[in-house]
Amino acid sequence: MSGAGRRPEPWRDGDVLTVCATTLIGLAVIVAAWFGASGTVSAPRQAAWLNVGVAGFAVSAGGLCLWLLRLRRAVGERRVALISLAPQEDSEEASRTAASPRPARSADTTVPLPLVRAAGMARLHHPDCPLVAGKDVTPAGLDDGEPCGVCAA
Repeated sequence: MSGAGRRPEPWRDGDVLTVCATTLIGLAVIVAAWFGASGTVSAPRQAAWLNVGVAGFAVSAGGLCLWLLRLRRAVGERRVALISLAPQEDSEEASRTAASPRPARSADTTVPLPLVRAAGMARLHHPDCPLVAGKDVTPAGLDDGEPCGVCAA
């Protein structure tokens, strides 16, 4: 369904069919319960039809909830792809890095990284934060703004 350059839709065809089917089934059960309850006079029989109507509502609401949960999962996957914790490197930079690998950070290192900010940004970032990658940054102090939530500056 999606073209070569397009992102896939957040819902698959099966998800759309599921939400349509559960909504139609739920509405049909609610309408049947309405007609059934309107044709009876006794309260216990109307209560039984009310239970049928509530079950129809539950089927319809369950299908809609599954549909929205699928959307939430798709949004989460796209967010992780957008803001990954591993910085993206240019091909030229990657070739230099392959020749001289970056030393691994040890757990006992307590030297803080300098904080930076790009023009127009209100939050402070570490220099290796993916949100400032490729931007012209200037050094910033702790009192210059709020810390970034992604790199935990």
